[in-house]
Amino acid sequence: MDKNDKIDINSYKNDSKGKKFNHELLEFMAGLGKSLTSAGISVTAVQSILYDIARAYNVKAEILIFTTFLIIKLGDEESSPLTTVNQISGLSHLNQVSELYELIYLAEKAEISPKEGQKQLKKIMCQKHRFGILGIIMGYLLFALGLGMLLQPTPQQLIVSGVLGGIVSLLLILSEDRPRLTLILPVVAAFVVSTIFFWGVREGLILGSFTLLVPALAYFLPGATLTTGMFELASGDLISGASRTIYGVTILFLLLFGVLIGIQVTGLSQQDLLVTATSTSFLGWAPMVGILLFALGMFLFMSMRNKDLPWVILVLYIAFFGQQVGNYFIGSFFGAFLGSLLMTLSGTLIGRSPKRTPSFVSTISAFWFLVPGSLGFIGLATLIGKNYFTAVNDLILLVMTVVAISLGLLVGAAIAEPLRLQKIKSKLYKDSNGK
Repeated sequence: MDKNDKIDINSYKNDSKGKKFNHELLEFMAGLGKSLTSAGISVTAVQSILYDIARAYNVKAEILIFTTFLIIKLGDEESSPLTTVNQISGLSHLNQVSELYELIYLAEKAEISPKEGQKQLKKIMCQKHRFGILGIIMGYLLFALGLGMLLQPTPQQLIVSGVLGGIVSLLLILSEDRPRLTLILPVVAAFVVSTIFFWGVREGLILGSFTLLVPALAYFLPGATLTTGMFELASGDLISGASRTIYGVTILFLLLFGVLIGIQVTGLSQQDLLVTATSTSFLGWAPMVGILLFALGMFLFMSMRNKDLPWVILVLYIAFFGQQVGNYFIGSFFGAFLGSLLMTLSGTLIGRSPKRTPSFVSTISAFWFLVPGSLGFIGLATLIGKNYFTAVNDLILLVMTVVAISLGLLVGAAIAEPLRLQKIKSKLYKDSNGK
């Protein structure tokens, strides 16, 4: 269908094909809802998108969405409960997410029929990784190196991040299209990585702290999951928010379990575990290069579209500078809040145009830079050395950092909401003039 050929909704609703249209629209919206939820997008945002689509087609809708299932009712038609999947095994290729949002833009303006929308959705879901196995390996290497330059820009950190990151990328490739392996992958990855790391510590090849483990395991750290869960709780979606938060905490403990087994296998003593990283001067250019490497890694590893990369890099730098400004003038919690706020606003403004990058794609990368997940993992890991005071303190920092980031998301969404409403009103105004 031509993008400029708008569907005559009234002709569908007034003839004998009205029920068929509602059924096709129901199936289309259910498929969109499942795809969006499986990508890890908050149920608050998914519900808003589906209501906008129903409004565009002049259909009254009742929508119930949780993280594990959704039910949609259009008129007398009601979908059966659809089971969704979590974001680790769900829609993880960002090129798919971008094209999914392009389809949503058409549906929000009723510029595509539900039947054609279902066909387009199936094509999107069947797409493969753009860069294949080599892209996944190289992407994760750059992903880990970029984070390593942010956490501790030393030669040892970069070497450890590169080697361990390469091993994790191989594990990800081996577990691809194997759901049973995907479920235990965080534990397996933590065990393999920690065993190699602590063996190096025992043999004197590595002198450092648990921070060296973070870049290689960063993909599994549930920082974005915890933050999204807090955002849903604050938005009133209590069941989804609570379940997502519990899921994120569970992943942290699974990672910790893998690390504990790695320590037992290598037979390290408590004194060996308390070795800390030597202090080094922080290179001012390191974060700038680290962000660029990380963005390139995300581009390859997460199968991003070419035209999305510049916008992702822009949002990454905006979030990083916002966090640094907040840290400098007030403190780390305000830095997390300011970085999250600027990330949300910039991503929303960029995503206003259908030709640009969706806000979810441009902001998901920045969650790793706000590092709530890694803080919590390090805090749990300090329990291994029986440093309980430090562990509890780090866990409190984790909770407050997640709260600060969630607050930034909420404030950013509240500021951006008039922009979304203005877009809807403008669309309705053009539709009424067209009639």
